[in-house]
Amino acid sequence: MYMKIKVLLASVIGLMLVWCLSAKDTITIEEGFTHQLDFENKLKEYSNGMIEIEDSKIEYREKENDRVYSANWNGFTIYSKMGKSDWVSNSVSVTTNMRVFEDKTKYEQYHKLMECLIRIADTKLSIEEIDKLVAKGGDENESPNTYDFGYDRYVGKDKTNHISFTITDRK
Repeated sequence: MYMKIKVLLASVIGLMLVWCLSAKDTITIEEGFTHQLDFENKLKEYSNGMIEIEDSKIEYREKENDRVYSANWNGFTIYSKMGKSDWVSNSVSVTTNMRVFEDKTKYEQYHKLMECLIRIADTKLSIEEIDKLVAKGGDENESPNTYDFGYDRYVGKDKTNHISFTITDRK
């Protein structure tokens, strides 16, 4: 009986060792990318639970021969190219057709979403630097560059509809 337990225990340990070694080879971190689950968890963590992505999807684009991640949150659509497997590029675009600059609640949501996305992509920036990138009025289109990223914001012609904010990895 005691010998059977030893053999069983040795077998379980051996299987776990084989699984760990083989799993290690299949998980590769892509530079400039964040795993999809980690990306969504960081959005939730950095926003203190405010931003929770529940309807993300990955679509294959035949013409471009690539895959695109998209998610909707409170009227904001997040887009990013995908790397291998489930890795989301740190270059991200967010668009909305809401009147963000006329509605305090929507502006706060916009600000928090941009802050969290920038924190995920550009870890070198302080919260104060991020706030300066995001906290601009509705009539300011700009493209500042910091460290390894470029930031492009476009506000539609009527200065309230169609806002696009893009973070571009320049490495």
